[in-house]
Amino acid sequence: MKRIAKVISLIIIILITSSMSLRRIDYREGMHKNVCKDFKNDMLFYFIFVDSKETMPWTEFDMQSTLDSIKIAVRWLQKQAEINNIPVKIKTNYYVGSPFSTIKKNLPQGSIKETLKTLGLKKGFNELNSWADNIAKKVGTTLNITPKDGIPDIKNPKDKERLIAFLRDDNSVESVALVFMVNNYFKEDISVTVNTMTTDDIEFAIVSYKYPSEIAHNILALYGAAPIFKSVFRKNEKKIAFADKEFPNDIMTEPYAKNIWDLNMGAYTKYLIGWNSNLDIKYNHLLTDNIINF
Repeated sequence: MKRIAKVISLIIIILITSSMSLRRIDYREGMHKNVCKDFKNDMLFYFIFVDSKETMPWTEFDMQSTLDSIKIAVRWLQKQAEINNIPVKIKTNYYVGSPFSTIKKNLPQGSIKETLKTLGLKKGFNELNSWADNIAKKVGTTLNITPKDGIPDIKNPKDKERLIAFLRDDNSVESVALVFMVNNYFKEDISVTVNTMTTDDIEFAIVSYKYPSEIAHNILALYGAAPIFKSVFRKNEKKIAFADKEFPNDIMTEPYAKNIWDLNMGAYTKYLIGWNSNLDIKYNHLLTDNIINF
């Protein structure tokens, strides 16, 4: 039922913005770009638990069970890398205050879905960027930044860009996947990745559900993977049907409530995250689509 509601909500967003022009999107624009480039080598997944007025409150049990889901998602991702002989070393860390307190920050319109539907995609994503910067600043004030010999003192991060810069340096990793977790387990909303095809601002994900499949899906999207189901960024019905036939169990299909161990990565997803250098010509048409011009 929730899955149907999520699809309907995405259709509503498209209908509301139907008076705008369509533009061609090329998913290759998300490859090798921003902080999360290739899904290879040393990386950090950093999770921030966020409470808001409209979402369910994070209890200690909710946080612990979500951390368990994160471990499963990481184990699955490591397994996929092992199968494909890709060097991947994943670290995970998260911000949770003591005792199990969260960052409190209301989403602009109460939910991701309402933010994009009410404000439109362009303004909605701008508001989500401001929301994420505000949270990153709050997290930054709690970090214990120790001075290093010969290096000027780093002041507390003031936004998500500086937070990621600190985390990358502090953990000696090539990339940092920044993920904001909101507790919509008993509510209807969507997950979203932001800034994946631009370098104007730092990319990040907001994940609404704690399923391992949902977590892994959105992390891979930060590294260039593209949706192969109907969404704001994928709307061509023929291409969706073709992708569903070719890659029925791909992690980039609709991930909601799926058993992650029943999923895999198809050739299309591997190409976009930098695991394959070439893509079979029969999949080339999946690299583009038309979306609402925002």
